[in-house]
Amino acid sequence: MDFTNVEHLLPEAVQALITLIGLPAVVRLVEQLGGTTFPVALRKSRLGEIRYEALSEVVGSDAADAITKHFGGEALYIPRCVAALREVMHRHIRRDFDSMTREHSAIHVVNQLALRYRMSDRHVWRVLKRPDMQAQPPPKQDNLF
Repeated sequence: MDFTNVEHLLPEAVQALITLIGLPAVVRLVEQLGGTTFPVALRKSRLGEIRYEALSEVVGSDAADAITKHFGGEALYIPRCVAALREVMHRHIRRDFDSMTREHSAIHVVNQLALRYRMSDRHVWRVLKRPDMQAQPPPKQDNLF
């Protein structure tokens, strides 16, 4: 999983975590704990140390220290980042299609991609017709005067 170029699709909580611990650690966190609420301990008890060690195994000790310092004593919900993951998958499909059609027909490639990504061939065609989702610029505000 790689969230590069799809940061604009990530929830604000994940963007804050990226600022705090960096993208590689956040990717590991979402892969292993996405969709769950993780109680970030203050490390003042044996249970707190166990939770810290579990977090440290996922993101590394430096990132676990930063998360503990920032969120200690709170329950941290880790989003699944579905929109960003879907966009990453769609970009992989378009990239694979481009490279595979150099040697095979489009119909053959779409059938292969449908099997690989476990979706219908019709959906693969829809994905191929869409451009990459780009960050939307903030709307312009008209002058009042």
